Amino acid sequence: MNLLTGAIIVSGILLGMWGLFHQLIVGGAVTMNRDADERSARLFLMSWVAHGAYLSLAGFLPVALLIFHDPYDSAVLTTSIILAFALTLLSIHVIVTTLKYFITPVWIGFILQSVHAVLLYTLYFLYR
Repeated sequence: MNLLTGAIIVSGILLGMWGLFHQLIVGGAVTMNRDADERSARLFLMSWVAHGAYLSLAGFLPVALLIFHDPYDSAVLTTSIILAFALTLLSIHVIVTTLKYFITPVWIGFILQSVHAVLLYTLYFLYR
């Protein structure tokens, strides 16, 4: 295992755990908006859970692939570029929607997913 794959495994585990944490704190996040009606609260709840689930998938999937397969494998590279692109879009969405607020957990998630995306891009372009 080289430094890049080790860094991807570490960042993937961190991002996957952050996604699980994201799903666990959903109750506190939903109760922060007291003015929301039930329909809006349910929509916010589902989007929060889906975001956390995707962060877990985007973190743990490359870890599993790099542990069980060679980094030169085309399936690993294809998965890496697709996840990197999707994480880039998600990072842009997070930055645009939370630009006027400074909520520390949101920025921690943004940094984790951005670093993981950069590492996945690096893996793809170095090993293809």
